[in-house]
Order: sequence, then structure tokens, then C-alpha cells
Amino acid sequence: MMPVKIRRQMIFVPDSARVIIRPFIPGEAQLVNNIITRALALSEEAAALELNIVESEFDARHFDIESLLIAQFEKIKKHVPNPDSLTEARRLLIGSLFSGEYALESAALFNPSIVAHPDQSGLPPDTLRYVMSLRATGEGHISSIEFRTGTITDAGKVSVEPVSPYVTLPEVFHNPDSEYELHFDPKLALSERIIFPVLPSESNGIEDARFVRFMHEDGTTMYYATYTAYNGRQITPQFLETKDFLRFTMRKLGGNAVQNKGMALFPRRVNGQFVMLSRQDDENLFIMFSDNLYYWNAMQLLRRPQLPWELVKTGNCGSPLETKAGWLVITHGVGPMRKYCLGAILLDLNDPSRVIGCLTQPLLKPEGSEREGYVPNVVYSCGSMIHGRDLILTYAMSDIASVIATIKLDDLLAALTPVPV
Repeated sequence: MMPVKIRRQMIFVPDSARVIIRPFIPGEAQLVNNIITRALALSEEAAALELNIVESEFDARHFDIESLLIAQFEKIKKHVPNPDSLTEARRLLIGSLFSGEYALESAALFNPSIVAHPDQSGLPPDTLRYVMSLRATGEGHISSIEFRTGTITDAGKVSVEPVSPYVTLPEVFHNPDSEYELHFDPKLALSERIIFPVLPSESNGIEDARFVRFMHEDGTTMYYATYTAYNGRQITPQFLETKDFLRFTMRKLGGNAVQNKGMALFPRRVNGQFVMLSRQDDENLFIMFSDNLYYWNAMQLLRRPQLPWELVKTGNCGSPLETKAGWLVITHGVGPMRKYCLGAILLDLNDPSRVIGCLTQPLLKPEGSEREGYVPNVVYSCGSMIHGRDLILTYAMSDIASVIATIKLDDLLAALTPVPV
């Protein structure tokens, strides 16, 4: 295998100052009533003074703290005697008593994926604007989805837009055609939009979103992502879709093959069918074909662990990338001491159930400071993309921070060892 040079360009580290306000409501009604009683016993002057203290300490950390506190007040309004008779200051103060800040990425910012941005206007020739998703993890190991955006030049130079200090949750809408929908204000920068768990099945996290820009046969595009919903006991593969990263539809997947983690959709139909990579048994890499994007009923084995650095298990690191040589799949393998490495395989363009090439050595393994983190000795990715003749590889370092790197695509393809038919 010829050496493949990896150029690390951009590192994304957690920032504990990026916080949302979420409910902080005791589970027992009597405790809620006790807090409200104490708040109502304050004089108007004392209530206003305490509210001023709250706003002076927290206003600069949020876009519109008063609307957020009123929203929390509405959640416990049924416990308040004559709530409509209260002054606005009193309602805001009570709202603050049932609120708390949550630092979305205080523990980690990892497992990224990357796709072309839906808006490519106003760019120099051969420059591409991207959207990167990241798994943010905070207190209690609750995971959510964050975004970053920037550009990649034809020379493979990566930049990132400044990250806003603010984060904002979307409006949530429930309808019979999906699990739920999320709507963000178009005025929000992409880095300010947060997809936070909504359903009980997601209560402990929305994990490892694998985004793909999907081209339909009529020429229209849609962004899809598979993700893992986790409630602290069970994992459930889920699906989201968006046209613009402003409105998201969250859906369930159905069928016997919807199991475990690591489902990754191909970016177009192949021979008229949707195609997905998966890992139903937590050991091998599988491939699935379906006529229905939301229903997957059968799978077939694509590849077993076989190389020394992947003897424990193998899986995908995001959606396959189409090249003239075949479908390029970045893989992960787990070997001795639970060390995660990245590899690559190549699938036949017309029959992606056939592996036609693979790297016999890791493309990337944890080295130096990449070995240290929440989960040591891990490099992992949820998606990469191709721009020009560069592979834009996003990956996480030991479940704590993330990197954007570039690799010459031709060098990588040349390093793949042909697999006999």
C-alpha cells in the first residue's frame, strides 16, 4: 500500500459557554407548589429586584431571555393561583425558578459529517460552501446536533465561519405524517441552530447523524440523515430530512432490517432502488436495498472484519462517495485495546454489493494527542465528501473534539488493493 498523506486543517473543540435554557421542574407537584408559594410571598419590590439580578447575570448569554423565561412559566402555570393577575416581573421570576442552563457541548463535540451547503451563491469559482454536523454532548451525556459552515477552495484549503456564542432551539410541531417537525428562524446563523431531543425515545440523546445530499431521479435534492435515538436503555435508528437546514422532519424507520446503529444512505438510487449500509449485528458491515426510503426489510452481508486492526468489528463512517472507480466507503474498525481506526473500501458502481477494493492498512489511526479524550484511542467519522480531487475527511478524536482534514483522492484510490471476484 502506498502512503496516503492526510492534511489536518481545522479543529473543533467543545465550548462550555454555549448554553440553552431548558426546564428545571421537580417531578413532584408538591415541590412545584412549594416553590411557587415562596415566590408569591415576596413583595413586588423584592420580586423585581431578584429578577433584575437574574437578567443582569444571564441576559447576555441568550438572544431573548424574557421570552424564554415566560415559556418556562407557561409550563407550570396550572400550579399558580390566579396566574393572569401576576405582574410580568413576577411571572418572569417564577419562570426563572423552573429554568436551568444546559451547556450542550461541555463534554464533547464529535462524530461529524459534512455535505455541500444548499446555498452556493456568491462564491469564487471552484469554491464550495459546506455544512458540517457535529454531535454535541453535555451534562448527563445527553447528545444533540450542532452545525458549522465554511468554504473549501479548489486547492483544498478549508475555512470556517465564526461560531456564534448563542444557541437557539427550534419550534416543535407534531403531525400525523412524521414523528415531529422542527422550524428555525431564518435569521439564525447555522451555528446557532440546535436539534435537541424531543421524544422520550431520544431523551438521552440524538447521536451520530450521518448526513447525505441525496439526488432524486427528477434532479431535485434533499438532505437526509440517519441517527440513533437513545433513551438511556434502548437505541432506535431514526431518520431526518431537510431541504434548507431551517425545517427538519423527523421520522421513524420501519422494517426487519432497521436494527442497531450505523445506517448510512447512498446519495442516489442504484438500479432504481434506495441503498443503505448498516451494521445490524454490531460486528459486520451489511448492505440493504429497498423501494421505500422509510422501510428496510432485508440485508445482505457486505464485509466481515478481517484485518488485524478491525478484528473486533467493522462498520461504515458515513454515506458512500461516488467516484468513477466505484463507491468509496470510509470504514471504521475496532481492534486490540478497543482502538478505533479508519479504513476504506471500494464498491462496484453498478452492483454495490460487491467489494472491489480495500485498504490493507488503516487510513487513519489515533496518534499523539488524538489518543486522549473521553473514550481514548478512537478516531471516528459520520461522513465525508469530495470536492475537486480532494477527499474532505471529517473525524472525531477520542470522543472529545473534531477535525477537518483533506486527502488527495487519487492517492487514496491508488492505494486500494483490488479484491478478487
